Amino acid sequence: MISIRTPLVKRRRIPLTPLIDVIFILVMFFLLSSTFGIWRPLEVSLGGTRTGETVPQASATAPSVLIVARPQSETGTIRLNVNGLELELDQLAEELDRLASLGAEGAILVPAGGTGFQTVVRILDEARSSRIKRVSLKLD
Repeated sequence: MISIRTPLVKRRRIPLTPLIDVIFILVMFFLLSSTFGIWRPLEVSLGGTRTGETVPQASATAPSVLIVARPQSETGTIRLNVNGLELELDQLAEELDRLASLGAEGAILVPAGGTGFQTVVRILDEARSSRIKRVSLKLD
C-alpha cells in the first residue's frame, strides 16, 4: 500500500489587534451613550404674576409655609428658616411633612442673596420628597 503524505499546513493565527479595537469602540460607545444620573423633572412655579393673572388663594385653614435659605459663608453650609424655625437641610422634609399633616399644601422658597443655584435645586428636591403639594420659588 502506498501512502501519500500530506504536507502539514501551518495554521494562521487570527490577529487580535482588530478584535481589541472593535471591543474598545463598543465599550466606549456604551459608556458614552448611557446615563449614570437620575434625571427627573422638577416642577417649580415662580412667585409673581403677570398683568391680569389671578393668584389662587389658599384656604383660610391651611397654613402657608415660608422657607428662607441663607448660606453660611464661614462653614459653607446652608441654614434654612421654615416658618421661623432654624433647620438643617436634612431636617427639611421631616418638618414639611409635619406641616403638611397640619394642613399645609404649599410652600414658598425665598433664597437669600449669595445662595447658589445648586443649593436651591437641592432644597427644592428635598421639599419635593415631602408631602407638600406645591413649592413656589420667589426670587428677589
